[in-house]
Amino acid sequence: MKLARKITLALTLLAIAVMSVLETLEVRRELDRSAIDMRHDHRLLGHTLAGSIARAWQEEGEAEALTLLEQANRFQAQVYLRWVWLDGAQGHVPPALPAPLLGTLRAGQDGSLVDNSEGAGVLRSYTPVFINTHLGAIEISESLGEEHQHVRSTVQNAAIATCAIAGAFLLVAMAMGRRLVGKPVNQLVRLAHRIGEGHLQERVYLSQNDELRTLAVAMNRMAELLLAAREKIAQETTAHLSTLERLRHADRLTTVGKLASGVAHELGTPLNVVLGRSKMISSGEAVGEEVTECAQIISQQAQHMTRIIRQLLDFARRRAPRRAPENIAQLVTHTLTLLRPLASKRSATLVSEVPEALVLEVDSGQLQQVLTNLVMNGIHAMKRPGTLRVRAGPARAASPHEPGAPETEWLRLDVEDEGEGIRPEDLPHIFDPFFTTKDVGEGTGLGLSVSHGLVQDHGGWIAVRSEPGHGSCFSVYLPPGGS
Repeated sequence: MKLARKITLALTLLAIAVMSVLETLEVRRELDRSAIDMRHDHRLLGHTLAGSIARAWQEEGEAEALTLLEQANRFQAQVYLRWVWLDGAQGHVPPALPAPLLGTLRAGQDGSLVDNSEGAGVLRSYTPVFINTHLGAIEISESLGEEHQHVRSTVQNAAIATCAIAGAFLLVAMAMGRRLVGKPVNQLVRLAHRIGEGHLQERVYLSQNDELRTLAVAMNRMAELLLAAREKIAQETTAHLSTLERLRHADRLTTVGKLASGVAHELGTPLNVVLGRSKMISSGEAVGEEVTECAQIISQQAQHMTRIIRQLLDFARRRAPRRAPENIAQLVTHTLTLLRPLASKRSATLVSEVPEALVLEVDSGQLQQVLTNLVMNGIHAMKRPGTLRVRAGPARAASPHEPGAPETEWLRLDVEDEGEGIRPEDLPHIFDPFFTTKDVGEGTGLGLSVSHGLVQDHGGWIAVRSEPGHGSCFSVYLPPGGS
């Protein structure tokens, strides 16, 4: 709407300027026509009197000639007539006339000038008359006041007419500007806002055939392309997430396969206890209170085996990610319990140093998968007996995803082993899919890559510090709010 007003104002000013110029030219032409008419009238009057005065001067003398001139004055209300000597004859002082005008009169031709020394100005015309050998002239004077008043009236009328026409033009221009510019521009602005808000189905169709319609067509086309791009991105994102979820589930199943042997070994002891106690009951070796005691022992061992199997199944189960407040200490304890059979085969000790009251809003299954991958990597890295520690606590750090960002508060979860460490040339690639330094059959190269993606989904990252021969420490940084 502002653009329409500016265009309307510009057109109005242009129209006023054009009309003012035209009126000025018309006034000047009117003045020129009036001056020409006055000079023509003066010339006719001068020539008419010149002959009469010359004859009267020659036949009856100067007094009679001047009397004739005075009589002529009585019949002229607008002009004043007088006789002047141009060459100073009979002691008269000639009028102060410009040299070019004097030359014209001495040549016997009429001449005139405008005397502005008296108010609105006076037009003085001279008709030369030769008396004997002396040059005189009839001076005809007429005030230009009436002409100037006519000009002022003309200018006032022209100004009023100009203002009236300009006002009408302004109203018409505003109406046309609002219709042709203001309304279409408002529609385009509204379309831009709707597109910016994500409503890509919005369209604008203009009936006019101008640049604004071209812009509307371009914006409609842009919205169509953005809508198609958004749908394509949504499809690709869905496919990517589906593939990523399948990859993560495959990694979990791979881990479950590695844990199976340890779990089987872990189940061996309670199974032997159950078998032995059941034989005592069936053979009659246990009697009385011993039967009850054997039954209680069998129940306890069965519950213990059930917990182990449930942990393994929960870890392998595929489900949609969901975040909820989770006690990190309990989560770490459950994970280490599940991995202890595998650690015992390599004479590795698993220790949790996580505060009991630490609670974080996370997806427990995903975070357990991350911890499992990191702990298993640490166990595989320890070729000799050692200790793997899991610690957690607050830390200040700058996110690597936002270069230049200030340090903020994070929760850091450390998994530190006493293994062989990672070579410096391998550090930049440890999170690459299918990259592994383990022996054939010990790893797929997906564990750290999947863990890295899961932590990123939680809004954090994994940092690594390692020294060959002195172990490694994987630090998982998570937002304190878990988002």
